[in-house]
Amino acid sequence: MHYNELVDKINHFEEEYELIELVYSGAIERLKGVQRDIGTIDDVKHIQRIIKPFLIGWGMMNRVVGRTGLKWKMLGEKLRNLEKEFGLLRGENFLTVKFDDKEISDSIKTIYGELDAIPYIGSPTTLSKILHLLNPKIFVMWDNAIEEHYHRINHRVDCTAEGYLEFLKETQKAVLEALNEHKKATGKTLDTIEKELESKYKNKTITKLIDEYNWV
Repeated sequence: MHYNELVDKINHFEEEYELIELVYSGAIERLKGVQRDIGTIDDVKHIQRIIKPFLIGWGMMNRVVGRTGLKWKMLGEKLRNLEKEFGLLRGENFLTVKFDDKEISDSIKTIYGELDAIPYIGSPTTLSKILHLLNPKIFVMWDNAIEEHYHRINHRVDCTAEGYLEFLKETQKAVLEALNEHKKATGKTLDTIEKELESKYKNKTITKLIDEYNWV
């Protein structure tokens, strides 16, 4: 990935989806308290009134999450029980997190695997969007098309917990390649470049900007 390519595609996305992105920003803001402690997530206040409408309105997933058989209470229970795993990832940064570290990788695979078992939640699109809302600094959203693209790059990328971890590794590698290119050209630090990108695009995290690049 080249830096100019990254920025060009993000710009294209931002121009195309400017209004609907307000829904994304609102959901992230309203879940900030929960992001600090997943154990406090409430089945009604947070899941039914923020996460579910976000998936339907922003994610355009009414056909999936509107099903009567979707177990929202099970989602709440599982998330509250995963606070330890979410806590191990809290404070990490996507550009510097060591995905090969056993504690980190085990936490990601446990979280993904537990939620993947919930009927209708366990799809790449639904699951990754929920994870991103709860930790937008680490979890990158994807869908079937993005998964297929990265699978061609790395055959270990698939819809399993291990495959999603491989996807995170590949996206981290790609964006670091782009940012290091810009670092070499400008003399700026990676931290400065990241902060400038986030500031330019309404304080969106680098994981969200990667998703916009992937989408385009």
